[in-house]
Amino acid sequence: MTQAFQFRRPEGVQVTYRRMKFDFEDQGFERYWHGGSPFRSLFWSQLSTAFDPGEKFFIDSARAMRTQIQDPALLEELQAFCRQEGHHTAQHIKFDRMNAALGVDVDMCQRRYKRILDHARKNLEPMEMLAATSALEHFTACFADQFFKTPELSRGADPKVLALWAWHAAEESEHRATCYDIYKVTGGTYGHRVATLIGSWALILYAAMLNTLILLKRDGKLFTLDTLKGIAYLFGRKGLVTGLLPAFFDYLKPRFHPWKGIDGQAIAKWQAENRRYVQAIPDQDAA
Repeated sequence: MTQAFQFRRPEGVQVTYRRMKFDFEDQGFERYWHGGSPFRSLFWSQLSTAFDPGEKFFIDSARAMRTQIQDPALLEELQAFCRQEGHHTAQHIKFDRMNAALGVDVDMCQRRYKRILDHARKNLEPMEMLAATSALEHFTACFADQFFKTPELSRGADPKVLALWAWHAAEESEHRATCYDIYKVTGGTYGHRVATLIGSWALILYAAMLNTLILLKRDGKLFTLDTLKGIAYLFGRKGLVTGLLPAFFDYLKPRFHPWKGIDGQAIAKWQAENRRYVQAIPDQDAA
C-alpha cells in the first residue's frame, strides 16, 4: 500500500497540524454575518455545531484501526489527521460560543447532530463506523472543493469568519484521503463503502436543514424572500449542495480514490494567503 498511498497524494500536500488564531475571536461578528442573510448565516453557524461531536466520531473511527495499519506513512498521517480534527473542534467551539452569545440556539443544533452520531456509535461495528467516516470525510472535502471553486458562495461574508471556514476547508481537503486509505488497507469493502454513503449524507443534510429552518422560524425569518434565495443557494443550479452531486456519484465508482482529479492548488493558495493566522506551536503541543 505504501507506494499507492504516497503516489496518489499531489506533490507538496502533506497533512499538517497548524495552531490557528483568528480575528473573529477578538473582534466579534454580527448574528447575520454572511452578507446580512439570515439563511446563509444561520446555515453555516448551525453547521459549525456539528464539528464537536462529528470530529470526535471521525477521530475515534480512524484510531480504532491503528493497530491494523502497517504503513508508517499512513500511521503518521493518522496522527496528524487526529490533531487537525481536534483543533478544528477547538476553533469551532469558540465560534459556537460567540454565536450562542448572539442568541443562536447552539445547544439545540448540536444535540441533533450528536443524537445521529451516538446512534451510529451504538449500532455500527468499527469497520462500519470507519465506512461512515470515510463517506462523511468525502462530504466535507467536497464541500471544501465547492467553497474554493465557487467564490460567489462566500460573497459578502464577514472576512473574519470566512477565514475560519477557509482554513477548515483547506485542511479538510488536505486530509481528504486519510480515512479512506485506512479503510482500504484494513480490509474495507466496496459494498460497505457504498452502502453507508447515502445514509451518511442524507442524515447530515437532514439535520442541517432542520436546524436552519428552526432557527429561522424562531427569528421570524422563515417565510421570507431571503429563505427562498437560501434554498437556491443550496439546491439551485449552481448551489452548494447541488455542486456535490458529481462527487457523490464519483464515490460509487469501484476505482474511486479521493485524490483522483484533485491537484492540491486550492490548498497551496490558502497556505500562501493565510500565513498570518498560523501560530507558533508550543513545546507541549509539538511533543
